[in-house]
Amino acid sequence: MVGAEGSVGAPAASTTPSDGARAPIVVLLGARRAGKSSICKVVYESYQPNDTLFLAPTMRTQKLDIHTFQPLQLWDVPGSALMSFSNTVPRGTEQAPGRAHLDIPWPNVCTVIFVIDAQDDYFEAVTKLNQVVVHAHENNKAIQFHVFINKVDGLSEDYKYDTQRDIEQRVMEGLIDSSNELQDTRGEPIELDQQVNIKFYLTSIFDSSVFVAFSRIQQQLLQGLYDPSVAPQQGRMVSLTEALETACDLLCSTCQFEKAYVFDVPSRTFVACDTSPFDLALFDVMFQYIRFLSQFTGLYQMASESQHNDVDLSKYARTWSTSVVQLTSDTTVLFWQLDCHLGLLTVTQAQVQANNASILDYNVDLFRRAMAHLVALL
Repeated sequence: MVGAEGSVGAPAASTTPSDGARAPIVVLLGARRAGKSSICKVVYESYQPNDTLFLAPTMRTQKLDIHTFQPLQLWDVPGSALMSFSNTVPRGTEQAPGRAHLDIPWPNVCTVIFVIDAQDDYFEAVTKLNQVVVHAHENNKAIQFHVFINKVDGLSEDYKYDTQRDIEQRVMEGLIDSSNELQDTRGEPIELDQQVNIKFYLTSIFDSSVFVAFSRIQQQLLQGLYDPSVAPQQGRMVSLTEALETACDLLCSTCQFEKAYVFDVPSRTFVACDTSPFDLALFDVMFQYIRFLSQFTGLYQMASESQHNDVDLSKYARTWSTSVVQLTSDTTVLFWQLDCHLGLLTVTQAQVQANNASILDYNVDLFRRAMAHLVALL
């Protein structure tokens, strides 16, 4: 099972200081009770969703070191700081009142996640979002923005998509209005709706949607798309995300896999997948399977030399865990552990797995080595 390596089930986040100062900073903002801390707890600290319903309000910024494929530092900023924030600069002053309350080093920030409660009145939240976007873009034009329209589990299908369209429209209209008040160094107006990279997601901690959203964010961070306009046009290097996708595509083609995901097992987010269309129903099955495997991680650990001084451990080869489950009479889900954090989860026909098990293991071993080389690039 997935716990054959003891560290596979290690927490995906910790509040203890490490090398987070050098890791990319992801800032999590939103109004009070929007669900920011609950999202952090569920995704990166393995909380059950129901255990987060009565969390105490966040009173000060919480910094979590995220140990996934790419180390990150996640800042959970209290909603009270956002409510006192304003990007309006009165005439004759150098700084707007309230800016100091956020206390965010914008030049070091790569991503801003803004959480909006879809079940509450979100008009003020949209206004604050526009203020944050304007202020952050002024200080760091490379920042990526992601909006989580949260708590949509209590909304009907039609209403949740209507809410998303309404929020997107209001945000874009706000950016257009703000553009009229800003100018670049040449005196030209800044078209924020064109320059700002902002994406919207419908999320809930009670299903896989928030994990998919964080997976997309992680993939975008791996692309290094901080400022595509300054990227060299000639001799462009392949991004890490493209390399991972290509590796997954080649594996699917060689092994006749219908779908392949590289999961960060502790956080249950995926860092790569092949380029075939995303199937939410299929992903939910694989997501639940990863969750099932994670429950066994505490049962296994590596033998230490101090415990077995009289045993020659060198003769025991390192064995990565594997698992197979048959979904239907002709569909099989296969799992291979890649390293202490990553796992490969694939879907294939049952006959393919039954007739080519050794070949699949051999190809996955080559894939594991390729992943090790890619991890070394970080």
